[in-house]
Amino acid sequence: MYDTNMQYIGEKIRDYRKKRGMNIQDLADAINKSKATITRYEKNEIIADIYTIMEICNVLNVDINDLCRRNVTGLEKEKNGNPFTTNVLYLYYISKNGLIVSTLEIEEKEYENYVLMKNGLYGNKYKQEYLGILESNYNTAFFCLTNAINNPGLDKFQIEIDLHSLEDEQYSGIFLGISDNTHKPTARKCILTSRLEKSKEELGKIFEQLRITEIEAKDMVETKYWDMKPKKMTEYVVTI
Repeated sequence: MYDTNMQYIGEKIRDYRKKRGMNIQDLADAINKSKATITRYEKNEIIADIYTIMEICNVLNVDINDLCRRNVTGLEKEKNGNPFTTNVLYLYYISKNGLIVSTLEIEEKEYENYVLMKNGLYGNKYKQEYLGILESNYNTAFFCLTNAINNPGLDKFQIEIDLHSLEDEQYSGIFLGISDNTHKPTARKCILTSRLEKSKEELGKIFEQLRITEIEAKDMVETKYWDMKPKKMTEYVVTI
């Protein structure tokens, strides 16, 4: 359910506008409103109607759920904090038989954790920017990200991290996205850590960790899916 107390929405509009590199006049022109009206939206002096909210979402390239807060209990709010000990993380995954390194910068807000992903680091540059949110509970951290510069259809990422997998300052997870080669959905292993590795030796070790192992491949054939930690589940699985 959605929280009908919308007094926080102006702050979100302002935050996303700034992250997109737009000034107030840019947003006003894009949705055919006056600069004064946008200012009043952002100061929560007036609340935009649902059609205007959808227009703003289209211009800022955000999902309406990113602006409209869902009503959760106090316990759930505590669980949904940043589960990591830092606000800057490094993500590693394999693409085109090479290693992709990205940063995930987390900005903690009162009700949500905003994330800026700089994908494909090379030197002091990177290939793309993605914006989204981080949600978590005791078991899993979930990142949902969308291309922040241009959004050609479904240029989105989802990253699911097993919070119980921490070993040598590394978390294991699954990276869901669109393949650069086939433009079709893909699922890949990924590693999340607070360390930026630069040496070829350390990067080579991470690359080997991200390979699909024979045990994992065998388990996929047997279970018809990939589980990060293969187990034999017999008590509640119906044999077909």
